[in-house]
Amino acid sequence: MAQAPCIGNVAIHRSEQSSGLLRMVWALLLFFLVMPLTARPSSSDGNEPSRIYVKYADIPLADIYHDGIEHLSKGDLDKALACFSLVTSHYRPDMSEEEKRIYAYALNNAGGIAMMQSDYSVAFSYFMKVIDIADDSLAYRTYNNIAGIYIYYNDYVNARKYLNKAYDISEERHDWGPLYNTLHNLLDLDWDMDSLQKSQELIRRFRGTKISPQDAQYRFACKICDGMEDMYHRSYERSVASFRQSIAIAQGLPFISTHEVPVYMYIAKAYMQMGEYRKAAESLDSCEIKSRESHSLDMLINTYKYQAMCYEQSGETQRAREARYRYMELKDSVSSANEYGKIKDMQFLHESMKYESQLTELRAEKRLRNIVTMTILSGLFLALVFLGFMIWQNRRLSRSNKDLFNKNVALIKQEEHEQELHQQYATLLEQYKSKEHDSGRYRSSGLTDESRQQLLQCIRDVMHDPGQFCQDDFTIDKLASLVGSNTKYVSQVINETIGKNFNTLLNEQRITEVCKRLVDTEHYGSKTNEAIAEEVGFKSRSHFIRTFKKITGLTPSQYQRMAKEEARA
Repeated sequence: MAQAPCIGNVAIHRSEQSSGLLRMVWALLLFFLVMPLTARPSSSDGNEPSRIYVKYADIPLADIYHDGIEHLSKGDLDKALACFSLVTSHYRPDMSEEEKRIYAYALNNAGGIAMMQSDYSVAFSYFMKVIDIADDSLAYRTYNNIAGIYIYYNDYVNARKYLNKAYDISEERHDWGPLYNTLHNLLDLDWDMDSLQKSQELIRRFRGTKISPQDAQYRFACKICDGMEDMYHRSYERSVASFRQSIAIAQGLPFISTHEVPVYMYIAKAYMQMGEYRKAAESLDSCEIKSRESHSLDMLINTYKYQAMCYEQSGETQRAREARYRYMELKDSVSSANEYGKIKDMQFLHESMKYESQLTELRAEKRLRNIVTMTILSGLFLALVFLGFMIWQNRRLSRSNKDLFNKNVALIKQEEHEQELHQQYATLLEQYKSKEHDSGRYRSSGLTDESRQQLLQCIRDVMHDPGQFCQDDFTIDKLASLVGSNTKYVSQVINETIGKNFNTLLNEQRITEVCKRLVDTEHYGSKTNEAIAEEVGFKSRSHFIRTFKKITGLTPSQYQRMAKEEARA
C-alpha cells in the first residue's frame, strides 16, 4: 500500500540660475522615480494561468513557494501546482543554495500532487529532477515519495532502499518531520510484506533516538509504534486503543486527513485479525471519508478492496458487491484520469511556456527600466554634485566681490579727505628737493617748486569737479587751458606727483564718480548703468565695462546690485 506523498512539510528559511537648475533636477528625479512604479504590467485576459504568472512576475521564489503551500493546505491543487510549476520554471545552473533548496521542494510538492491524482509517471519525473540537481543532503525528503511509487508498483526492494536512505539521512540531520514520515512508510511496508519482525527492529531504533522537542508529531509516531508492537505480540485490543489515541493526537497536526488515513487502515486490519469484520468495515468507512478529504486515490482504492473483503466475510453480499464495483470503477477511472491528466499536463506545459515567455519579456523590460533609471539617477547625481560645486563657487565669488565692493567704497570715502592729499604732496615735494634738479625727464622744464605746487592744486580742483571731467570732450588740452598752463607742465606734474598719466587719472576719476552715483540710489537708482556711464563721459559701453572691471574688480551690474543690497540693509 503506497503511503500518502510527503508534501508541504518544509520551512524555508549660482544664484538664480542655480535655483532654476535645482528645480529642473528635482522635477527629473521625481519623474524617473515615479515612472518605474507606475509602469506595471496587467493581465490581458481572464485566464487563470495568466493571472497567476502576472501576479508573481516580481515576487521572490520563496514567497511563491509559500503561496503554493497555502493553496495546498486548502485543497486547491490546481493553484498549488501552478505556483510550484512557476518556481520550477526559474531553474538556473548558477542558482544559490537557498534558491536550489526552494526549487527542489517545489518539484517534490508538484510530484506529491501528481501522486495524489495517481499520475505516478508524472510524479516520478518530478522526483527524478530533484535527484538530478541535488545531493542526498537535499534530495532525501524526496526519497519517501519515490519509495511510494515503487510500493504502488509492488517493487518493495527499491522502495525499502529509498526509505532506508531517507531514514538514515533524516536521523543524521535531526530532521524529525521527514524521519516521522519515513518511519510510517517503513512500518506500513513491513505490514504489507508480513515483516513485523523488521518493524520491531525499526521501532527499537526509533525509541533510542534522542529527539527534541518531543512534540505532537513525536507523540503521534510513538503511538503508531505502540500499536505496531501490540500487533506483533497479537494484543489486538491494545493495538486498536493505541491507534485511536494516535488519531486524537493527529487533530493538532497539519494535513490531519493525511495522518488519519493509514491509521484507520491499521485499525481495520487489526479488527480483521480479530475476526471483527463489521468493526473493520466501520473503520474502513472512516478511511474512505479521510481518503477523499486528502485526495489519496490509491488509499481509496485499497479501502474499497478491503471493504469488499469485510462485507463478504460478514455475509453482506450486496454491500460486498457494491464495494467491489466501486473498486473496479475507481481503478478504471484512475486509468482514464491518467490519460486525461497527460493531456492536461501538455496543455499546462503549453500555457506555462507561453506565459514564461511573457514573463521573460516583462523581466527584460524591468531590467531595461532599471538600467535607464540608474543611468538617469547617476546623471542627476553628477548634476547635483556639479550644482553644489557651482553654488560653492558662486558663494565664494560673492564673498570676494563683496570685499572688492567694500574696498571701493572705502576708497571713495577717502576722496573726501582732501587735506591728506596736501600732506602727501608736501612730503613728495621735500623728497623732490633733495634730488638733483638736473636729473630726470623735466630737467629743463623751468617749473619751480612753488609753481609746481600751485599747478597741482589747480589740477586737483579741476579733476574733482564732475562738471568738468565728466564732459565727453574733456582732454589734457582742455585741462591745461582750465588751469592756465600748457600740456607739457600739466603732464609733468601729473606724472611726477601722482605717478600716473592723464588718461589713467581721467578714467579713475570717472569710474569713481560712477561708483558714487551707483551707491546714491536716491538720486540715481532709476537710471541704468549705461546712462550713468554716458553722463560721466564714456562713449563706448564695452570700454566702460572693461575700464570699470579693471579698476574696481567688479562689473557695473555686480557693483550696482551690491549697492542696492547695502542700501536695503
